[in-house]
Amino acid sequence: MPEDKHINNLYLKIAALERRISKLELGLEEHDRVIDPQGWIGEAFERVYEDIDNLETKLDSANSKLDAILQRLTGVSEGN
Repeated sequence: MPEDKHINNLYLKIAALERRISKLELGLEEHDRVIDPQGWIGEAFERVYEDIDNLETKLDSANSKLDAILQRLTGVSEGN
């Protein structure tokens, strides 16, 4: 009988360890979803970079138009 009680106690300890390990694994998965650069943080940075690229394109276009206007008004090109 004492051996059965010992086995039962070991089983209970193993079950408790399994629950704790599962809880830790779930916590790590949540941590990875938040910290993972491929997750929402990485996506946010990608969108910021896209916005910056779009702004640079618009600025380049505006600069080209301004250069053309200045050249037309002054008759002097940027290279001269």
